Amino acid sequence: MKITSSPIIINKLAWILIITVFASLSLSAQLPAREEPRHKPVLQNKYLRLLDVWMPPGDTSQYHIHTIPSLFLPLSNTTVASQIMGQAWTNEKFVIGKAWYRSFLQDTLVHRVSNLSSTTLHVTDVEILSSYHSNPSDIKPLPFPLLLENEKSFAYQLKRSEFKNQIISGCGPLLAQLATGDNLIFHDVLENTTKEIKTGNYLYISPGATFYFTAQGKNPSLILFEIK
Repeated sequence: MKITSSPIIINKLAWILIITVFASLSLSAQLPAREEPRHKPVLQNKYLRLLDVWMPPGDTSQYHIHTIPSLFLPLSNTTVASQIMGQAWTNEKFVIGKAWYRSFLQDTLVHRVSNLSSTTLHVTDVEILSSYHSNPSDIKPLPFPLLLENEKSFAYQLKRSEFKNQIISGCGPLLAQLATGDNLIFHDVLENTTKEIKTGNYLYISPGATFYFTAQGKNPSLILFEIK
């Protein structure tokens, strides 16, 4: 007995295969965020990769894809438009120091961004490449005001009242970024050295460091990202 397949079924299967292949090729063809020209990799180690994003007024990025858990920190007050591939543009306001986290593990994002403001957009994207602790869920935060927490990291915000020369030790990998203010000094107790952090700049602090901060300028706001 000869069994034949329906042409309709074969055609449907062929279309499903074609759509699947094209969808896969579309994703693979997108630029990773780290390769988009405005996303400059300025620091990378085992635990994190820091992308420093600058965009002049009226500029628009290329379409790029986010697949890595990331912490974002605006360092300018900027209105932007964002377009997810295949969808309409939407507008939002970036506010200095208002950090957020997105895992991207279950919601891969392919989009492009345009600067609608008359000033330059500055935002950082901290891609979390690896955990520091073997059991991140068991880690307690440092004794700083907690800005946000997720499965990968802590974020803290230190303002003038928190700069009390408090010595910190036993931390995970830290990225310190000064959102506002000036004359912020990092003191490495073990190395007996100091480093200045300027407004809009960053400092990587190695895991296990012993340190404290001092601030002499007006209205400092320091954002600390700690990898669990």
